[in-house]
Amino acid sequence: MSLNYKTPEYFRDFQCLGDQCPDTCCQCWEVKLDSSHYQLLREKMSQNEREKELFENYIYINEQPVSGDHDYAFVRMTEEGRCPMLSKDKLCTLHNKYGIEPLGDVCAFYPRVISRCGNDMELSGALSCPEVARLCLLSKRPIKLSRFNTSQLPRSRNYPIQRELPQNPFDYYAEHFHSLRRGLLELAANEKFPLNVRLYALIDLAQKISSYYHRDCSTNPTERLANDLQQAGRDINLRKIQNYLEQDNSVSPIALLIIRAILEIKITRFPDEKLSQMAAEIFSEIGGRAYSQIADLPIEDLQAGYDSVRQNINMEMNKKIDAYFTRYLCNCLFREWYFTMPDTFTYMQMLTIRMAMLRFLFYAHPRVKQLLAKYAQGNDEVEPPDAELDSLAIELVYNFARAVDQNLSFLQLIYTAISEQDMFNFDYSPGFVKF
Repeated sequence: MSLNYKTPEYFRDFQCLGDQCPDTCCQCWEVKLDSSHYQLLREKMSQNEREKELFENYIYINEQPVSGDHDYAFVRMTEEGRCPMLSKDKLCTLHNKYGIEPLGDVCAFYPRVISRCGNDMELSGALSCPEVARLCLLSKRPIKLSRFNTSQLPRSRNYPIQRELPQNPFDYYAEHFHSLRRGLLELAANEKFPLNVRLYALIDLAQKISSYYHRDCSTNPTERLANDLQQAGRDINLRKIQNYLEQDNSVSPIALLIIRAILEIKITRFPDEKLSQMAAEIFSEIGGRAYSQIADLPIEDLQAGYDSVRQNINMEMNKKIDAYFTRYLCNCLFREWYFTMPDTFTYMQMLTIRMAMLRFLFYAHPRVKQLLAKYAQGNDEVEPPDAELDSLAIELVYNFARAVDQNLSFLQLIYTAISEQDMFNFDYSPGFVKF
């Protein structure tokens, strides 16, 4: 069986920036090692006394593995949160000395994610990498797949496939994944309509089809899925949604309460993360530092502060910002398989909440407010906002991906909280869409 090798066009020529990266990925995460690379590293590092000591102090066998051989061992970070193998110029000393061979798959392949979807071998990029975030957010098209060659991978053979779609002829949830995801991506990328219109159409479609298309569904939904997907993407449906949303474009207080609560947990539990520090700065700016606790900040003040910024952003700037988050959305739909969730609505509700958090952090960021103030003064010397907006979007997205998108324990916390409050319910969806 011949395979098709596909990757988003913007990711095809990705190259690690090395010591030019603005924020190294070799920090703050536990790096997993399989047993073969653990043995290879032990063999290589035992030849040098200093490296032998580093191995003994920082690389340890996992006594409670959860994914078989994949997490056989870990590389522990230093007290400063950095990889002990990282040089002062932010390069891996092991890679520099021994090449790619002894490095574990995480070190060798990050930020690449390789998946097999039927006859397609898919290569995608994690937005937690600043360079991937830049390539993705600033790409000319939201999503266009092109062919990649395995010779471009760090290892052209025996590369890690991180997930694979089941090939069970009676698994209807898996059978329609490929075609439905393609339809979701086409709808998400239809930039003829504003982002909130497309988000509403996506989650409305997800809610509709989840009644009959879900994990363990026993009836083949081919015709119903095709009809519902076609209806969702029609211009007449999207214009109807646009007219509805334009009647009231203010952010829902309930949705804002949820976003504030989630960010407060992030700030409280992970105060050293850059995203937490950005969120804390935003709440201090809106509250005027008058409140010691975020929960004490009146939701009316928060809403007024947020709405005042949104209302002052002109159409051209808003279109550019929509483009950032359209590309973020398409990257998520392609890289994060909805198949891992029990149904498409659960997946889309979680994704919509994450996008609401991200959009709140962007629009409420002091740098956006300062930029708007400069233009309000009519200063002819003010540089065009493109570069400054690009910089903020890239910084926010890669930090958000590190702190939220790739933090499975935090995502589980959000999922549990939303589930306990019975908010996997379409009645709450429009509130998050309007951010």
